[in-house]
Formats: sequence, C-alpha cells, structure tokens
Amino acid sequence: MEQYFAVRGAWRLAVCAIVAGACGLSTAGEKVVTSEAVGDGDASANESGGGGSGEASILDLADGGFYAGDDGAAGGQDSAPGTCDFAGTWGTLIQISVMWAPMGLNLQTFILAPGAGTIKQWVKGARVQHGTSLADTTVVCGIDLPDFQGTALVNMQTYGVVFPSSLFDNKYLPSFQVDATVTASAPGAGYSASASAALLGLTMANPTTDPWPSMVTTTTDPDMDGNPGVTIDVAQGGQYSYIPVGVPAIGTPVVTSDKLYVAIRQVTELAGTFTDCDHASGSVSIPQIDGAPAINSHILGCALTAGGNCTTSGSNSQASFVDNTQPVFTPTGTASFASLRLPDSATCATVREMLQ
Repeated sequence: MEQYFAVRGAWRLAVCAIVAGACGLSTAGEKVVTSEAVGDGDASANESGGGGSGEASILDLADGGFYAGDDGAAGGQDSAPGTCDFAGTWGTLIQISVMWAPMGLNLQTFILAPGAGTIKQWVKGARVQHGTSLADTTVVCGIDLPDFQGTALVNMQTYGVVFPSSLFDNKYLPSFQVDATVTASAPGAGYSASASAALLGLTMANPTTDPWPSMVTTTTDPDMDGNPGVTIDVAQGGQYSYIPVGVPAIGTPVVTSDKLYVAIRQVTELAGTFTDCDHASGSVSIPQIDGAPAINSHILGCALTAGGNCTTSGSNSQASFVDNTQPVFTPTGTASFASLRLPDSATCATVREMLQ
C-alpha cells in the first residue's frame, strides 16, 4: 500500500566515503547533528511543501545502522567510548496485532465479518536528551491497516483502505510529543515512553485520557482538501471491492464509496532496550480509556464511486452506515516497536523504506 524508494547505488556510497559531511557523518563516522532535525515532521498542520522525494542520505549497512564508526562501534553523536547520546532523528515502526468486529448491534453488524491482522504505524521523531529524560517531537509517517472482509450477506467481499503517501510526505500532519526516560546513556539502557497520542483529523483537549467521542465536533482538515478529517482511499483492483454505504432495496444496485474522510486517535506506551546507540526495540501497550482500547476512528464522510459525497445527516445517513460497519480494533496481546537512528535529513519516505 505504501510507495517505497529505491536504495542508493554504489556510487552514492563512494561519494559518502569521500565527502563524509554530505552524508550527515563526521570523518570519524560519528553523527553530526544539524538544525534540520525535524525535517518534514514540523508542528504545522498547514505547511504543504513537497516532502516525499526520499532524497535522504542512506548508508544501507548490513545491520541496518547509519552511524557505525570506523571501528564498527555504534556511534551516538559526540559520545565517549561506551556511552551514547540519544539525541537526533529517529524512525520507529509500531506493529500491533488486533482482532475486530463491527460497531453496533443491528442489521449493520451482519455486514462485516470478524477478523484479525496487524496495524502498522511509522513515526519520525526529532529527539532531545537532558540527562535520563528524552523528548521527541514526532510526526506520523505512515499507517497500514489490515484488509477486512464482509459476510455472506455481501458475498464475502474483501475491503481495504490505503493511506496515501502524500498525507505524510507533504508536511500536512501536526506533530505530537513523546516523553520518555532511559536508565543510562549506554548500550543496554532501558527505555520507557509514557502515553502519547497520534491524532489525525481532529483535536482533543486531553487525547491520552479523554474518552473517544460518539460524534466528532472538533474536526480538522490537515490535508486541506475541503473535506473533514483526513482522506484515505478505498483499495481498488484485484480482490478488492468498493465499500458499500447502505443496504440496497431489492432490485436496486449497491451504492459504494471509493474514498473515506476519517478521524483517528491511537495512544501508545513503549518499553524496551537500546541494543546499541543507534537501535532500540521492545513492546507496545495500548491503554484502556473509558473501558475501551485507545485505537479509535470515526468515518466523518465519504466520496461515492458514482460521484459526489455520501449523505452525512442523521443516524441513517450513508456516512453513519460506513462508520457503524467499520472494524473496531482490539489488541490481541502482541505489539512491538523497532527504532533506529536516521540522518537529520531523513523524510517520512525514508522511515517507511528503512523499517519494514
């Protein structure tokens, strides 16, 4: 679903070896911190400069690292031997195993079959370190949701959604902060990040603790397309079907949608270990808020396959039908993260490319 960029050729490595500074490295192989740490993940939801070129400096080392020194040791910037400075730009892939069922207890319940799969979320953070405290200014760089299937009532059709790369690469989304602590500044240090919330298409006063609203009244339009929330595509081609927006009367065609306007919240807590100065991994927890896992979404509206937008007024609207038949995700106990240090010039496309 995501678009990826090809890894640089051997000539790029040769140039990096000759002109180390052009690749974000010192001549000793240590990381050089620049003022461009945030890159395409700034806090402005309205900045729309192009970003998805993937033109970051990439040293595709066998171990996936970027800042190994000449002696092969991990290279946190300006670190004494055996110590790490964790400040810099980091990419993270979060993977959450989930199961789902439709919302509501009515006819719509029989449209969506229960299922299971994995949610993937890529983020990029510009990190500062003060002692054992870390603070990341973070932006979402990609989302991949599992496909889901209808029941026999809709011929067991397969549905999927695609979050367009432009949503993340064009600096549309606002940043959020991730606060964490480390047990030491050395390889093997423990890492613990308190609850942080990624919000797409809405605002919330206290996103890590407030219950998910039954109706969103604080929508935003970060991708600036004139529709509420963020616009995602319904997967097309192959085994995929367009998403129905209602149950048709007998003898009438099914009305479907090819784009959805959505609002999303995902709250995560991370705990893990720095295996060296440039890599960390561990487990992810999804807190319960008001008795429900904090993986939430609403369908605010949709575009009809035949043209125009679906109806949104009232509980019997087409948007309400899609909202009530969407998957409601529940974590199944397996959730993990993997992080690695990136060049300060890294884009969201770099994060998606390097973390699979």
